[in-house]
Amino acid sequence: MSKTKSEQRPVGSPSPADSWASKASMIIPLMLFFILGMLVNTEPLVDDQSINPSAYMGLVAGRVVLMLAAFAWFSREIVRQFPLVIDRWGWIIGVVGAVVWIGICELGIERQILRGLSVSDNWLPAREGVDPFAAYATGVPLAGFLLARFILLAFCVPIAEELFLRGFLMRSVEAENWTELPIGKIGRRGVIAATVYAVATHPGEIIAAVVWFSMVTALMFRSGKFWNCVVAHGVTNLLLGIYVCYASAWYLW
Repeated sequence: MSKTKSEQRPVGSPSPADSWASKASMIIPLMLFFILGMLVNTEPLVDDQSINPSAYMGLVAGRVVLMLAAFAWFSREIVRQFPLVIDRWGWIIGVVGAVVWIGICELGIERQILRGLSVSDNWLPAREGVDPFAAYATGVPLAGFLLARFILLAFCVPIAEELFLRGFLMRSVEAENWTELPIGKIGRRGVIAATVYAVATHPGEIIAAVVWFSMVTALMFRSGKFWNCVVAHGVTNLLLGIYVCYASAWYLW
C-alpha cells in the first residue's frame, strides 16, 4: 500500500502550512507597519501644520489594530518558536538603552562628526517631529492619540521589529532551515545583518542605533531569551516616549 505525502514526511518536520506560518509570523507584523506608512498620506493640508493630524491619527490607530490582529493570529506559532521566558536583564538593558539612546541623540554626535569633516549634515533625515499637544485638542482626541501612540511605540513595534530582526533576518542569513535555529546560535553574518538593519532603519541616528542594537544583541547571546530583547526594546521605547513628551523633544518621537 502506498503512503500518503503526510506519512512520507519525516517525523517532526513542519507541514507546508506550518512552514508558511513559521515564516509569516516573523515577517507580516512589521510589514503591516511599513505598508500602512506607504498607503496613508500624512502630508500637511495647510502651511502651518507639520502633519495632517486626522491622517496621522488614522495611521497610528490603523497600525495598532492591524499589528495586534497579526500578533493574535500568529500567537501560537510565535510562542512555539520563542517560549515566553524573560528575566531581569531585559528590564535592565531597556533602562540603560534609553539613557544611551537619548544621550547620544541629544549630543548630536553624527552631525558633529560631519561638521568636523566640513561635510554638510543637511542630508541626514529627521523624524516627523509631531507635537501632539499642538496637533490635537485637549480631551478625547489628545488622550486617544497618546494612548494609541504609546501602544504602538512600547508594545507593537518592539514585538514586530524583534520578530523580524532576530526571528527572521538574523537567522535567515545563517541557515536555510532558519525557523529552527536558536537565536543563541546566530553567527557573524547575523550580527552584520542586524547592524546593517539598524543603520538602514535609523539613518538620522546611526550611532545611537548601532550602539543600542549591539547592546540588545549582546543581551540575546548572553541570555538566549528572545523575549528579553522584546522587553528591552519596549522599555527603551516607553522611556523614550515619556522623555519626548516631558522635554518636548519631538524630533525623537
